[in-house]
Amino acid sequence: MLFAIMAVVVGALTAIQSRLNGQLSTDIHNGIAAALISFGTGWIFVIAACLFNRPDREGLAKIWSGLKNRELRPWEIIGGMGGGFFVAIQSSVVPTIGVAIFTICTVGGQTASSMVVDFIGLSPSGKHRITWIRSITALITLFSVTVAVYPQLRSATFKAAPIILAITVGIVIAFQQALNGRLNVVSTRPLSTTFVNFLMGSIVLSVALAINLGRGGSIGHLPHGVIVYLGGPIGVIFIAVSAYTVKHLGILNFILFSVTGQLIGALLLDWLAPAAHTKISAYLITGTAMTLIAVVSSRVLTLRKSVKA
Repeated sequence: MLFAIMAVVVGALTAIQSRLNGQLSTDIHNGIAAALISFGTGWIFVIAACLFNRPDREGLAKIWSGLKNRELRPWEIIGGMGGGFFVAIQSSVVPTIGVAIFTICTVGGQTASSMVVDFIGLSPSGKHRITWIRSITALITLFSVTVAVYPQLRSATFKAAPIILAITVGIVIAFQQALNGRLNVVSTRPLSTTFVNFLMGSIVLSVALAINLGRGGSIGHLPHGVIVYLGGPIGVIFIAVSAYTVKHLGILNFILFSVTGQLIGALLLDWLAPAAHTKISAYLITGTAMTLIAVVSSRVLTLRKSVKA
């Protein structure tokens, strides 16, 4: 259960990260630039940690050595591009279809593809059969997320192309987690894995920002407050913990627990530090409770089944 708790905690942190990155995006009037700044600050944090910590430098050397001796293949180090792709699509799609539809589509894409990733054994946790417990839990989680965002769903806009992009980016995230897990097996250091992840994500976002600016986009003045720049370090924690825990949980379980954490984090934020025009809704409380009960029950049933076997 320790790894499940870790997944819930980092999921809750992503809710905080979303709030911070959203505020930064509003301040500078450019979502892609805000995402690149977030990745950049996170990468600077990781670079500093690796420079002053010998085991993490050795982890980077292991990655380089793994690529040279083909213990690692080039496609196994590009997981971070999925994170860059996610925030680039998020900044483009959310203004069109809204947060609610985007959330449902990405969670749906993640849960469906995570079962495929586990089934083919792409993550270091090995192969996991698609059982009725896992399938029902995934469906309940998706339904619970829909309940949680229902108030926003009623005013959402349905457009085919953005919805397809949102589902696609959810699918990509599941593969990203698996690749990061494989990379971490070689590096043996979560921060070294995170270094490569942020490098790849920054490349994707740099290209996306160049396209955005070339099409007439602009970047406003950077805010002076330090807090809005903490999204990057939070992202470091998420990537490092996820790369470490997927080996023990598998992709589907990690995603289910982290989604639960996101809802819990959103609930706590709306309670303790509500943003403008937001308030705690019964839908969010109900959806969060349903998700938590579903994933915990699934974990308990799975553990009991394994003990009997």
